[in-house]
Amino acid sequence: MIYSQSLARTMEIEARSTQSLSHQRITHLDTIRGVAVMGILIMNSVAFFLGGVAYFDISHPENAHWLDWLVAIAGEVFADQKFMALFSLLFGASILLFCERAEAKGYSSTKLSLWRNFLLFLIGGFHAMLWEGDVLTVYAMCAPILLMCRKLSPTLIIGLGCFIYLTPVMINWYIVSTADPSGFRMIWDNSYLENSSPDIDLAGLSMMYELFARALGMMFIGMGLYSNGKLADAASTPQIFKRSIVLLIVGISLSGLGLVWTYLNDFSTAAIIQGNLVNTVATIPVALGYVGLLMWWNKRAKSLLINRVQALGKTALTNYVGQTIVCLSLAAVIPTAWLSRSIVFLLIIVIWWLQLFVSEQWLKRYKFGPMEYLWRCLTYRRLMPFIVRAE
Repeated sequence: MIYSQSLARTMEIEARSTQSLSHQRITHLDTIRGVAVMGILIMNSVAFFLGGVAYFDISHPENAHWLDWLVAIAGEVFADQKFMALFSLLFGASILLFCERAEAKGYSSTKLSLWRNFLLFLIGGFHAMLWEGDVLTVYAMCAPILLMCRKLSPTLIIGLGCFIYLTPVMINWYIVSTADPSGFRMIWDNSYLENSSPDIDLAGLSMMYELFARALGMMFIGMGLYSNGKLADAASTPQIFKRSIVLLIVGISLSGLGLVWTYLNDFSTAAIIQGNLVNTVATIPVALGYVGLLMWWNKRAKSLLINRVQALGKTALTNYVGQTIVCLSLAAVIPTAWLSRSIVFLLIIVIWWLQLFVSEQWLKRYKFGPMEYLWRCLTYRRLMPFIVRAE
């Protein structure tokens, strides 16, 4: 009897809180998340269809057509690292947002967030069985650190995030200067499985650290920006637009310099890594520039496209896992000889269109994406309303 009363009270609190918070949904975060999921596909699809070496080395496979080179260069400058940074930044912000709303519903925010991210780790484990490039497990493992630091001052959180994000630059620069960089290429093409050396082990450890540091660093930056209100408030759109353009010019110029350095050194393994370090530095201003432009666009635009992008953002987990399933299925049936970077980009456009259309149509009928619904029900350990009721 006491348990039933407690459960009823909890459900009543949640219903009132959800109703009061529903009108406060920060739509530009959905827009940013939707674009981030779309952008992640640009680089992931290279790994899906063309392999690990092509992901890091834009001269591989042989780009015979000028269009393949154009796609490769654009991907390196505008997409590589940038959209994962955007996704990580939003994850950091979502930690604070979830804690706020959990507390408003009467839950222990820390316990519920830890449980929620444990579930994310399990979902990521399933995704990792499909593809080794999963980032959900990385995000879930970063969550406890974010929770421990969430009450620090926003300035300190952002500064800490920048420092963590940039540490791989110093580490990898030292490794390239002192060790044989061919170990990196052996990891890219999986030939390390037949070879073993301290240089390969060092390269592998540095790549693992880089993945965690770049993710955690941007999460801290996102958490800091949400905490100080910059990410939650899109009121001053003219100033946001101007600052975003400046950030993009700075970041894209740096990315271009890194690419020029790689080209001048004939795409050697060492030059690719060095150019990638410059690209890592450039990613912070580019990602922040994207955030600002998307906030500005969300504030000004009222169109079918932005509605679909927001729908994709609301079903980001489903779409992220869905991209993997679709691309792996296509890679299994499309002959390798047919594939080039430009053909892969055409496939990306088709997948984008399908995801935008399906996401919008799905949310007209259901409140959450399939993976989001499963995650939400397991988080609160009860069935949640799923079907959209006609008013």
